[in-house]
Amino acid sequence: MGDEMISEKAKLVGNRIKMMRLAKGLRQKHVADMLKISQSNMSNIESVRCGVTIDHLIILREIFACSMNDFFVDIEKSAYESSKRGYTVEDLLNIVAKIKG
Repeated sequence: MGDEMISEKAKLVGNRIKMMRLAKGLRQKHVADMLKISQSNMSNIESVRCGVTIDHLIILREIFACSMNDFFVDIEKSAYESSKRGYTVEDLLNIVAKIKG
């Protein structure tokens, strides 16, 4: 497994965290405060400029009221398989952002 595959999986987790935060109507700053990190660090996690720690995932699980598995659902699917459905994670994030106004 090469670095490219790890980066793609990390991107999926970061995007999923962002989607879950938006679905709960939470601001990055609010979630960052609960994680005891800066808002810019939270942004970096969501955009995969830095990784998320297990400790942060445990807290995020509580914040989002989800299971740990929810961060990794379908993580083994390739970007190609995801794109066959017609929408990428990025497409869905853009749709949610437009709805939120």
